Amino acid sequence: MAGLVLAAGLASGVAPALAAPLTLPLPEPLPPVKLLTFLVGLHLIGLCFGLGGATMLDFWILRWMRWGGMPPEIERTFHFISKVVAVGIGLLWLSGLGFLALYTVEAPEKLANPKLWAKITVVAVLTVNGALIHALVLPNVLKDVRRPMLQGVSRIETGIFLASGAISGVSWYTAFALGLMRELNDRVSLGLLLSLWLAAVVASCLGALILWRRLRRAGILARAAFLPPLDPPDAAPETRIPAHRMVAVRRPLGGPTRARGRVHARLTATGMAPG
Repeated sequence: MAGLVLAAGLASGVAPALAAPLTLPLPEPLPPVKLLTFLVGLHLIGLCFGLGGATMLDFWILRWMRWGGMPPEIERTFHFISKVVAVGIGLLWLSGLGFLALYTVEAPEKLANPKLWAKITVVAVLTVNGALIHALVLPNVLKDVRRPMLQGVSRIETGIFLASGAISGVSWYTAFALGLMRELNDRVSLGLLLSLWLAAVVASCLGALILWRRLRRAGILARAAFLPPLDPPDAAPETRIPAHRMVAVRRPLGGPTRARGRVHARLTATGMAPG
């Protein structure tokens, strides 16, 4: 019913606010829930997915820069978290458009709030930036996470990667701050809000570039000692167990049979097994 009332209000171009807020009925004995409450919950879930996922990706990237390589399974983690961030952006748009429709019916004066349009602008940039990351950045950067980050990547692609990461981090926390700080409602102009956001984006891009150059100059981008060695691409598969390697031979039966199997494997590897 609330959705029908909202659609009818939008179709008829309702200008004045409604006398009572739109609600969603719940089974007895629960009271009806405001449609605004439902949209706020959906918005918070999208923010958790997007902001949390983007923050985790930033931490993984910083660790990759410091270690000079990552375990190969981290590539799947990158792709999975990127999908979670995309779901978060989708929920933000879904709930955000719901806010606009609800404000049109319940409180048209809220549509004049500069902070609202600043947040819409930031989320729009997040959407475009996320699409560029999926289309251009991830396929080139995640070719082999075992190697130092951006190894063999051109300067242009490196700049795009660093800039997109900086834009993502700053924009997610800007959207979070704009949604949190009600003190900014109708008090700060749209131009000032966007100027502060752009200044933070530029500063973040410069900081990412400086950090990247310092790490390269200091040689920290070399692979960490605790990472597993990289196998040569043309290495032939082993057909014989080296003499210095011990292997455990597992048999379906336990007890002495398994122990004899281990001893025989060790003797075979060292060339001491009877013929």
